[in-house]
Amino acid sequence: MVKHIKAQLAMEFVLLLSISFFVLLVFLKATEDKVDDLNDEKEFVLAKDLAYKIQHEINIAAQVKSGYNRTFFIPEKLDNKDYTITKTKDGITIALKNSEFTVRIPEINGTVVKGNNTIKNIGGVIYLN
Repeated sequence: MVKHIKAQLAMEFVLLLSISFFVLLVFLKATEDKVDDLNDEKEFVLAKDLAYKIQHEINIAAQVKSGYNRTFFIPEKLDNKDYTITKTKDGITIALKNSEFTVRIPEINGTVVKGNNTIKNIGGVIYLN
């Protein structure tokens, strides 16, 4: 009878340990999914902030008088992540691995590049770089 009780205790211990391990795995998976969602959201916010910064610089140049000249800096990486800047006819798109954000801009001559950018308003026409 003593061996039967020890065997039953051992089985109950293994069962409880297995259930605990399963619950831990479910918790870790849920946590991993949440972290991935937060990282994607962070990428989107970084892209959005940079797009708005570029839009702001171009809008200022478009609204002021001729002769405006300013240099602004665009970082090589966003939070140590590579990204691309794409200019379309009426917008700028910032794209990271899992996120992209587009803003509308006035018509400009030139493109936005990583590093220093010089923007000018010459006779009401906006020139970039």
